[in-house]
Amino acid sequence: MINKKQSTVEAIYPLSYMQQGLLIHHLSSELDQGFLNTECTLTGDFDLTLFQESCAFIVNRHDVLRSTIHWRNLEKPLHVFHKSKEIEIEYLDWIEASSTEKKTSWDKLKEDAYKNGAKLETGALLRITIAKISNSQFKMLWPMHHILLDGWSGSIIIKDLFSVYNSLYFKKTPQLDTLPNYKAYLKWTNELPEEDAKVFWKDYLKDYKTPLLFSSNIITTDKVETTISNTFNLFEKETNQIKDYCKENKITVNTLIQCIWSLVLAKFFNTKDVVHGTTVSGRAGDFPNIDLLAGMFMNVQPVRSKIDENMTFSNWFQNMQKLHFEARKFEYLSLETLYEYINWSENSTLFDSLVVFENYPALKAENNILEVSDIKSGLTSTYPVTLAVLPGIETKFVLTTSSKYVDSDMALWLINSLKKVLELITIKEITKYSVLIKSIDDFKKSGSEQIDKNNSVISDAYIAPKNNTELQLLQIWESLLGINQISTKANFFELGGKSLVAVKMFTLINRKFKTKLSATALLEHPTIEKLSNYISSDSKTESWKYVIPIKSKGDKNPLFCVHGGGGYVIFFNPLSNALNDDIPVYALQPAGLNNDSTMHDSIEKMALDYAKEIKEVQPNGPYNILTYCFSPAVGIEIANIFKEKGERTNLIVIDSIIKQEDFTDPERIKMRIYGFLNRVLKNPINAVKLMTINNYRRFLEPMVIKLFASSSKKNLDKITRNLVKIYINYGWYKNHTDDVLLILTEKADKKLNPTYIKSWEGITNGNVEVRYTTGKHHELFNSPHIESIANHIENSIYKK
Repeated sequence: MINKKQSTVEAIYPLSYMQQGLLIHHLSSELDQGFLNTECTLTGDFDLTLFQESCAFIVNRHDVLRSTIHWRNLEKPLHVFHKSKEIEIEYLDWIEASSTEKKTSWDKLKEDAYKNGAKLETGALLRITIAKISNSQFKMLWPMHHILLDGWSGSIIIKDLFSVYNSLYFKKTPQLDTLPNYKAYLKWTNELPEEDAKVFWKDYLKDYKTPLLFSSNIITTDKVETTISNTFNLFEKETNQIKDYCKENKITVNTLIQCIWSLVLAKFFNTKDVVHGTTVSGRAGDFPNIDLLAGMFMNVQPVRSKIDENMTFSNWFQNMQKLHFEARKFEYLSLETLYEYINWSENSTLFDSLVVFENYPALKAENNILEVSDIKSGLTSTYPVTLAVLPGIETKFVLTTSSKYVDSDMALWLINSLKKVLELITIKEITKYSVLIKSIDDFKKSGSEQIDKNNSVISDAYIAPKNNTELQLLQIWESLLGINQISTKANFFELGGKSLVAVKMFTLINRKFKTKLSATALLEHPTIEKLSNYISSDSKTESWKYVIPIKSKGDKNPLFCVHGGGGYVIFFNPLSNALNDDIPVYALQPAGLNNDSTMHDSIEKMALDYAKEIKEVQPNGPYNILTYCFSPAVGIEIANIFKEKGERTNLIVIDSIIKQEDFTDPERIKMRIYGFLNRVLKNPINAVKLMTINNYRRFLEPMVIKLFASSSKKNLDKITRNLVKIYINYGWYKNHTDDVLLILTEKADKKLNPTYIKSWEGITNGNVEVRYTTGKHHELFNSPHIESIANHIENSIYKK
C-alpha cells in the first residue's frame, strides 16, 4: 500500500476505463501495445545543461510526468501523482560514427527501451536519450506509455519543452499559459448532466442489436498474437484532390475517412448498418484551457453508419458529419458508461475495428533555436483491426491487424478496398452506393480453416461448471467472448479475451456478486474455476451433479434437455448451436456417469434431484424440458414437481412414445408384428439383420462387455441397464398437467405416428401440438434435421 504520510504523494485517483484496459494488457500480454518510443530530430544549437533545466521545468509543470501506477495488493488500481520526481537524461555522442553505425545504434537503443518496458510503478515518462548526430543535428528518444499520455498530450509536452528551452537559451523567463487543475476538471466532468448524452446515444444506436465483429472468427489458436501492418501513401497531388473534394462537399477529411471505412466494412460484412470505433481527444467542452492539459484523456467513440442507397454520397457525408459533431460533445464519456446508457448487456463491444485520425497540435514555432522535426511515436491499439491515418502534405494510411482474427489475405483485401473506394468516390466521382458496391470485389476466403467461436469449444477438454458461481461466471464469459461451451479451466486470454473486455467483465462480476474486485485479479485467476474459487473463498458453494451447461448465455428461459437411455448428453450440442443465441441450453446427465455418485433406483428420485438443480439455474418458471427416447417419464415427473409449486412446464418430446418397453398392450403387440412383417416383405435380409443386431444388443452385448470391456465401458453399460430398468419399473400413474410439443419423424409405417400421438393425448391434460421433421430417429440431432427441430421449438415455445 502507498502511505501518503511517508511519501511525496500529491494526489491519488482511480484509473479511467481506458487506463484499466491498458493496465490489464500491459500485465498480461507479451506484446505491450501501450508502450511507445517517441522520437524526433532536433536541428540547431543544443546545450545539454539548458536541456536539463528545461526538462526539470516541464516535469514540475505537468503533473502527469510525476505520476505512477500501482495495483499490487490494492483493491483497485490507482494513479498516484507525486510532489517531485527527477527525469533521467542520457547523452550520447555519435558524431564520429558512420551513418550505418548511427542507424544500428539508434535501432538498438529503441529495441533495448522496448525490452526494458515501462516502469509504471516508479515512473514511465522519466527517461530521455539525446544522441548527437552532427554539430547541429541531434536525435531524441523518449519512451512513454499510453496509460499515462495520449498522442495529443505528448505533442503538448514536447511543444512546451522546446518553448521553455528557447526562453532559457535567450535568458528569458518562460511564458506559458496557465494549466487547468486536473482535479477540478474531473469534478467538472462528473457534474455534467447525463440526460443529453443518454438521449443522444440511445437514439444514435437505436435498434442496433448484433455487432459484426472480426473477432467472431479465430483464424489461429496460437497463444502468441502477432500483428500485420499494411500501408499506402497518397502523394501530394492525390492528397490535394481529397482536400478539394472535401471542401467542395463541405466536410472534413476526417469525416470522409470515417465514412469510407464504413463502406469497406459494409461490403465485407454484407450489410448497410455498421459500427466501428474512432479515437477522440476526450477534451471536448468549454472547460478553460483543457487543450493544454497533459494526461490520458483520449477516448474511443462508436461511429454508426446506416447507408441509404437513395442518397448521394455528398448528402450522406454531410449528414454523417452532423452526427459526428454532435457526438463530440460527449468525448469525455467512457465506453463503459455509454454501454450502460444503451443497456448493452449481451455483447462485450459494439465494434472491434478502430479508426485513428491523427490530428495533434502543431509543433512548429517561429524563431525557436531548436527546430523539432520527423516526430514518430508509432501506434497503440488493442483492437483486432486498426486503421491509422496520418495527414500532412502527403497522407499515410496504416492498417494494423491481429494475426489471431485477420489473415494476410483479409488484411490485403481491407487495405486495397479502402484505397479503391477512396479513389472511386474522390477521383472517379461515383456518387451512389448502388454503383460503388458493384465496383468492389467481394472478399473470398482462402482455403485456410477458420475456427467459428460460436460453435467451437476452444479447449482440449471441456469441463462444465460444477456450481452456481461458476455458471454465472460462464454466462458472463460466453456473453462477452461470444463463445459457447467454455471450459471452466480455459484461460481468458488464450480464448482471445482483450484488456477492455476484462474491465467490462469485472464491472459485470462486481454487479452480479456484489464484490469490489479489480480486473487485475484476472491475472492470478484467469480461468472460471480459479475466479470462482477466488470469489467464493469466504462462502460455501455446493457443486452440481447433474446439470451440464451447453450454452449458458441468453436472456430467454433455458431449455433443459434430459439424457436418453444411453446416458449421454453431448449429442444435444448441435441443438444449442441451431437455436437462437438468446436461448440458453442445459443438459441433465445421470448419476454415476463419472463414477462419482450412486445411481438412482427410481424415476421419481431422479426427477427430484434434477428438479432441484434446475431450480438453482432458473429459480422461477415456466420451465422448458426436452425429452428423447427413454426420458419422457423423467420429464413428466419433473413437470409434476414444478406443478406442485404452482409453476408451469412446457414438455418437448422428440419422436418418443410413452411406455416404450410395454409388451402387454394388444395394440402395441399388433403394431410391432405388423412392422416386422412389413420389413420382411420389403427387404427380408435387412429385416433379419436388424432383428439380429437388436437381439445381440439386448441379450449378448451386456455379457461381452462384462467379460472384456474397459472399466469406463462397463460403467456406461451399467448406467444404461439401470436407466432401462427404472424406466420399465415406472408406473405411468401421473399425467402431464401442461402442454406437450410432440415432434415426430415421417415413418414408413403410417400407423406408428398416430399411435405416438394417441399415447400422448391419453396422458396429457393440456394440448398436444404435433410437428413433423425430416430424418430417421437416430439422425434427428444432426444437420439438417436439427435445424428443423430448433425452428419448431422456437416457434412453438419461445414465440408464443
